[in-house]
Amino acid sequence: MSEFDNNGYETVENVETVETVENVETVDATDAFSGTVESTPVYEAPSNEGSKVFAIISLVCGILSVICCCTGWVGIVLSVAAIVLGILSFNKQEDARGMAIAGIVCGAVGVVLALVIVIMGAAFSAADASDIEQYVEQFTDSL
Repeated sequence: MSEFDNNGYETVENVETVETVENVETVDATDAFSGTVESTPVYEAPSNEGSKVFAIISLVCGILSVICCCTGWVGIVLSVAAIVLGILSFNKQEDARGMAIAGIVCGAVGVVLALVIVIMGAAFSAADASDIEQYVEQFTDSL
């Protein structure tokens, strides 16, 4: 072939193969000038690489949810993110299952603590200040 054949594009004979690629799909392309059909392989990267990142983010969100559970809604949002990302990662990749499980567990602990604190805060804010003083006095007298 001369250097001007195929409009300067590589032909199938010039393409090197990659041994580590898992999914190969062949795409048929038609040359607009000559009308010939060439089959060109299209390589796809493995799709489970992102789940390890999900596991790491799940673990970080789970730890932060336990630390930030006193802030109320921030702890709940971080907990839900940790649980969702942990489940997604657990289902996709076997290498990061430990981090995914740790993220799910930390997220569950964080959501329970945050909900308890939100409920206690709502209960105490609804109570009258004089009622709280009476309960504290009764509690200290019983000790």
